[in-house]
Amino acid sequence: MSEKIDKDFVETQKLKLMSMKNTLLNQIKNKSNEDLHVPSDEIIEEGDQAATYLNQNVTFGLRERELRRLREVEHALSKINNGSYGLCEDYDIPIERKRLEKMPWARLCIEAAEDMERQEKLRYN
Repeated sequence: MSEKIDKDFVETQKLKLMSMKNTLLNQIKNKSNEDLHVPSDEIIEEGDQAATYLNQNVTFGLRERELRRLREVEHALSKINNGSYGLCEDYDIPIERKRLEKMPWARLCIEAAEDMERQEKLRYN
């Protein structure tokens, strides 16, 4: 753990992450499968069918985003438990405290995140 990140800060982050985890789990749990399934006798017109498929795709996207965030939150909690919270996974340097306050699940320092973003842009251009 870096000198800039004291035990009180880590404990605060842990509580914040645990709250996020509970919120995400509740959101995932409360979304019923009814959002994803529509009986075929309820679809009358092609427009209704298209709207239903569009709604299902949006729901899938939201669920995937929630699951991805849940995995990041759980990863951050495991880093707290193993004592590596707050260290950049690419450069092994401390992640800025402000960054962790805004994104308690952050894995990378700003420099590493910017490098990764540049590499992705090059890959897709």
